Amino acid sequence: MSKYEELRTVLSEERFLVEALREFGYSPEVTNVGMSLYGYLGDERPEKAHIVIRRRQLDSASNDIGFARDTNGVYRALISEYDRGIGFDDAWLGRVAQTYKERQTMAVAKSKGYRFLGRQVVETPAGKKVQLRFAVR
Repeated sequence: MSKYEELRTVLSEERFLVEALREFGYSPEVTNVGMSLYGYLGDERPEKAHIVIRRRQLDSASNDIGFARDTNGVYRALISEYDRGIGFDDAWLGRVAQTYKERQTMAVAKSKGYRFLGRQVVETPAGKKVQLRFAVR
């Protein structure tokens, strides 16, 4: 049985986290009360989460991946050691956070009346950076 690790995030808005996960091709389950995570053998684990990617959407030997909201309203990612080892690691979580931030930025810009012009990935000395371009209507 693979142990779950709890990873802190800065993600706090359910809508944008769910949208980001859907953009990656997952169909997350969402609840306000928390639901059990299941291991690769289908065994119910003690960990509970508010947003869950079920193991059948991952690798054949994967466990569920969950996002549990803490008392401050911020999500903690619950990912097993096994799943972290096959690519659901800090880099994956960073890509989820990047997509979350893009969705959040788009919604704020739209609410303020900006028009989306495009998305561009720029190489910088620190690595790739995403730029979203907007114009005033």
